[in-house]
Amino acid sequence: MTKLLTFVSLFAGLTATAQAAPGPAAPPVLTVKAARALGAGSTVTVRAVVLNGAEMGNIRYIQDAEAGLALYAQPAKLPGYGELHAGDSIQVTGQLKLYNGLLEMDPVASFHKLAGGVRLRALQVPLAQATSAFVEANEGRLLEITGVPRLLTPAGTPVTALAGNANYLINGQPGTLVRVGAASTGPGGLVDATPPTETFDLRGVLSQYSPSGTGGYQLLPRLASDLVLGGGLPRLTEEPVPVDVSPTGFTVVYSTLNAGDTRVRYGLNAQELKEVRTDATLTTRHSLTLSDLIPGTTYYVEVSSRNAAGTETAAPVPFITSSGKRSRPGTKN
Repeated sequence: MTKLLTFVSLFAGLTATAQAAPGPAAPPVLTVKAARALGAGSTVTVRAVVLNGAEMGNIRYIQDAEAGLALYAQPAKLPGYGELHAGDSIQVTGQLKLYNGLLEMDPVASFHKLAGGVRLRALQVPLAQATSAFVEANEGRLLEITGVPRLLTPAGTPVTALAGNANYLINGQPGTLVRVGAASTGPGGLVDATPPTETFDLRGVLSQYSPSGTGGYQLLPRLASDLVLGGGLPRLTEEPVPVDVSPTGFTVVYSTLNAGDTRVRYGLNAQELKEVRTDATLTTRHSLTLSDLIPGTTYYVEVSSRNAAGTETAAPVPFITSSGKRSRPGTKN
């Protein structure tokens, strides 16, 4: 009996110990800056926003509020990785390594998407300070060089069409290397795109390629939309006009330089525009139909468009609904 009790007590103690044993601790989630500080060879977990999609091939850059980091993986070996695109918020775990000076996560062990459509925030840098932004602290971050007059080849030749795997300089300045990736093709791609002939802002991810490990910083624009005219504001390029006019309504159409939403305010006089219609779809070709209006009446219409850079608004203009009267057929005397 004593032996039986001893066995039961021992079994109960082992069971309690097994139940109390903690599982493997989840890796701490670090800021990108803290993860970078640990250096190559460290396995880290971070939460950040993706800056690019397949237009840069197998590499994805991510950033949080303080710093950026490159990820590298083969989409075939990491399900869902190839579908990541700009604005996706993710939590990702992997090992850091140095590749020709660039600190990147390779291999990527796992990731999961937390949200989509997150607004990307670029670090704005005036042209006069561009060279000071090409530094390690900004590696992996989205930069926006403002007030760029032109892009030149390293030989000083003006650029008329961008080529894949080609290098350029911002206004010919040494230390401001811009590289166009060969994967950025198609209607919205950079390859074969024509750089603006007027002053523009240039967005891109700051990367590094240096076998020695020092210097070699390069700005990588992603798509043709990274050549930003008009400070990124919608900028009306065509005044609003009415089409499909009827006794009870009309469609307001107008255009903007950069994509934005569609906003229309209207009323019976220019000082009291009480009615509002909106369409949140970002576009450069705007169209919005107003209905239930009074026949043969003048309405004052104000159009505007908003995007992440701000709002552009035009002055109110008068539009008139048709009278709705039909002409009578001729009668014989």
